[in-house]
Amino acid sequence: MRLTFDIQCNIRGLKTTYLSKLMNNNMYRDTVDTLQTLQLFFLHRNHGISRASPLHIPVETRATTRAPSPTIQHLQSLNQMIRSNINGNAPRGEPGHPAPAPASSRKSRRPRKKRSKARFNQATLGLTMIAMGLFFIGFRLVSRRYHHSNLRKNSSVASSSSMKSQSNTQRQYNRTLINNDLSLTEQQILHDAKEELNRFPYSVGIDTENNNPDWEWILHPGTEAQIHMHGESFSGSKQRTVKDVTNLLMRKKSLGQDTTTRSDKEPNDKTPSVENGYMRVPKFWDPEPFRVIADLRDEQKEKTDPSSKSYNGEGVRRYLGNFGERLMTTQEAKSIGSVVAKKDDSDSVLETIFITIASYRDWQCSSTVESAFSRATHPERIRVGVVDQIHETDAPCSIPPGGSCVEHPDQATCRYKDHIDYLTVDSALSVGPVFARHLGHRLYRGEYFAMQSDAHITFVKGWDVEIIDQWHSANNEMAVLSTYLSGVEGHINEKTGERTALSRPIMCDSDFEGYGNDKHLRHGQQPEGIPYIHGPMLNPYWAAGFSFNRGHFVVNVPYDQHLPWIFQGEEISIGLRGFSYGYDFYAAEKSVCYHYYGRKGVPMFWENTARYRGVGELGMIRLNSIIHMLPSHMKDKEWIKDDALKFGLGKARDVQLFFDTFGIHVESQTIEKNLCKFVGRPMQKRFIPFLRSNGMGLDYDKINFRWKEDMNPSWD
Repeated sequence: MRLTFDIQCNIRGLKTTYLSKLMNNNMYRDTVDTLQTLQLFFLHRNHGISRASPLHIPVETRATTRAPSPTIQHLQSLNQMIRSNINGNAPRGEPGHPAPAPASSRKSRRPRKKRSKARFNQATLGLTMIAMGLFFIGFRLVSRRYHHSNLRKNSSVASSSSMKSQSNTQRQYNRTLINNDLSLTEQQILHDAKEELNRFPYSVGIDTENNNPDWEWILHPGTEAQIHMHGESFSGSKQRTVKDVTNLLMRKKSLGQDTTTRSDKEPNDKTPSVENGYMRVPKFWDPEPFRVIADLRDEQKEKTDPSSKSYNGEGVRRYLGNFGERLMTTQEAKSIGSVVAKKDDSDSVLETIFITIASYRDWQCSSTVESAFSRATHPERIRVGVVDQIHETDAPCSIPPGGSCVEHPDQATCRYKDHIDYLTVDSALSVGPVFARHLGHRLYRGEYFAMQSDAHITFVKGWDVEIIDQWHSANNEMAVLSTYLSGVEGHINEKTGERTALSRPIMCDSDFEGYGNDKHLRHGQQPEGIPYIHGPMLNPYWAAGFSFNRGHFVVNVPYDQHLPWIFQGEEISIGLRGFSYGYDFYAAEKSVCYHYYGRKGVPMFWENTARYRGVGELGMIRLNSIIHMLPSHMKDKEWIKDDALKFGLGKARDVQLFFDTFGIHVESQTIEKNLCKFVGRPMQKRFIPFLRSNGMGLDYDKINFRWKEDMNPSWD
């Protein structure tokens, strides 16, 4: 229902008009209260506007031809009441109103001068009351989170339906959209798309015969690197490389789909197909509303600055700071993330969690997934995306640890099977954890939180509530809780999920390793101990084994698609890219999951070394080049420059600030030692005061600390 209230009042030729379009039905009661207040004023003879036009409140309905609703009928009757009560005071000669009283009835009035003064006072009072009433209506409009609609005519997300009552989940989602750093148009776009953006669980689906629009072709990074290294000479070996490692064939076979690998056209060097080294994968999450907003911003920017540069690509990345060109605003960040109603309490909502797991022929993968659901307080808010790299002789992760769901349907993974996506990949296509986790990030679908873990961990009881509470206690929208996990032994009762010991590992020890083109910064064995600081504790580095953060971290800092055969360098890559986008890394006070170390006889991706020999060096040169850790004497090295913006550094922070603050010397490829002496209370004391007041990360421009290995930080 769209209502238009046009309130007019003529006083001695002075006309004031208030127009409010597209009024939400939720505003009706407050608006009627205001109009009734104005009605009482005009009905009061001692304070009426004696020679003014009537208060005209026409009501227009545009969305329906049905009988007037109670809302319309009430306003129409109110309009008639006001008109009937003030009709007698209409000015002389105005159409539709009685003529003034005869001259004989005016003999008892005051002298003209006094009458004019009285009229002036009454008119002034009337205008003041009208202004107050209109101000009250406007205030109610804002307080009820109503936004004017100013969408483009052809916008695909413009709302044409009536405003309906919202569920508790939708109302909770709407609370994140009402602030002053999004324009009214942008707020309305997000408001109209709330159901799409709050969809949960949201599966990536399957790709039957290559026709799923949410999937796309990409060139396998191992094949891409070999083509870059060998050029045309690789054309013959390429066929041998991809002949028996058809990811598309294996994935479709595992899903019971058509195993045809031919594309619609005969494959050639320019047509994406399995035979040419390509594979089908889900597209990154990129809802249309964010693309519409990004396009609107680009159009506006071009009008004000024709020389401005616009980026093509994902709309959500352009919306969230334009690929790191600037720090996200508070409300841009808060507009990412779905919520879901509690299973046993529809009046409460839960922030959703996405867990991405990269598994390589791991027999414990299904137990890890089962643990995530069975030990969560609210499993209904969890969604898991598994990249399952397996050989045809391996049991897939999709088979629950207790056996088939037909025979044992009470297993958590059976009860929540619609909350799990399995992307099955032939193990022969594995080129290391970076590419597997890249595929995992493609499975994200707008959840409020995103978590990354290995495929061989176990969770503590009530882990979901515990980790979310710890994240919130940091009071930092850009907080990332990340560390190397402690081992299962001595820390958790594997049968009950109860924590048996409390310790906090921290990320502070790192150094360069390797030689020549393969030299990189690698994090070593990290110290851990009983937490002496309550809540999350700042540390400089990010760990791949466990990471818990807001969903927009996965959107802004996705794993690089073009880094084959990278194992040790992934953590400094993600860490520096995250830092450059404005994220801060913390160690949680309490671990919510523990790692199985010391496993023997588990296959590793290095069994594919012969197939992808030499590609790791090319990948490491790209990694160091993108994060500005390649020494100047090596900058003439050739590397794959595709998607350097998409998987590159942001500009919210300069990575040189990170190098200077924590004692990393890129040119000499050395590092200041003993940083672990500083990480803890000294770092917390020095850095936390520079957390921005709006909770959007630490302001490193105000931090002038520089670590040197001979420093003796104070513990006071």
